[in-house]
Amino acid sequence: MSAKSVILALSGAVMLTAVAAPAAANTKEDVRDLQARMERVEQSAAAQSAASVRIGELEREMQELTGRIEELTYRLEQANARLDAVSAVLAGDAMPAVDTAAPSAPYGGPAVRSGPVDLSTGAPVPGAASGVDASPPAIGPSAIAVELPLDPNAAYDYASGFLLAGDYQRARAAFDLYVQAFPNHPRTPDAQFRLGEIHLALGENAAAADAFIAHIRNYPNDPRAAEAYLKLGTAFSRLEKSDEACTVFKTMKSKFPNATEPVRQRADLEMARINCK
Repeated sequence: MSAKSVILALSGAVMLTAVAAPAAANTKEDVRDLQARMERVEQSAAAQSAASVRIGELEREMQELTGRIEELTYRLEQANARLDAVSAVLAGDAMPAVDTAAPSAPYGGPAVRSGPVDLSTGAPVPGAASGVDASPPAIGPSAIAVELPLDPNAAYDYASGFLLAGDYQRARAAFDLYVQAFPNHPRTPDAQFRLGEIHLALGENAAAADAFIAHIRNYPNDPRAAEAYLKLGTAFSRLEKSDEACTVFKTMKSKFPNATEPVRQRADLEMARINCK
């Protein structure tokens, strides 16, 4: 190869190198730019994913809070209704009779409303007692099945048997049904009182308050009326409603100055414990 040819070849190589160098540099910059854009896209996608997760969490929290608010609203309404009933009782206002036909079991499932049964056959007796449907309604699996005997005294002993055996769930169901099945029997006031005591023993203080309010309202002349006031005040005290409890205790002492010594002493202890003025 001649010297001239060598020179021309070298010149061409230099020119190609000069052209290729900027192109390579631009390519590297493009690659870096694409990498940076990819990182930004990935970061954005991650942020959006995190935001979606957070939105889902917030929606669940909102649902839980909504349910809690509805529950508290219901409890407030129940408490207000209960306080209205207490106020009416303490004021001596006339109260409507208890609807014995209406199921009232907000504390763990209704009892089977089978009513009195013929012990020889086990079949319900149609029309045997006022307020009891001879055809029991459909109930859930949590219901407690009890069947009262047809005779009121036997039915009372039947309910008391559960209580003596420590079966408070069935005792509660049986006494609740007894009150509905035999609203006018002489032993019904005591059954209503026992029902309240069972609620207290089970820690169902709101239901206990309702039971003792019903006792005071329906059986104002019952020998255990003063004790019903005492137990009502105790239920309110356990519900942390000290003002209402104090009012009930004071009313009891005013209405029943000749109440038995244990009842008066217990009322004094409860009033001291919650600092009644």
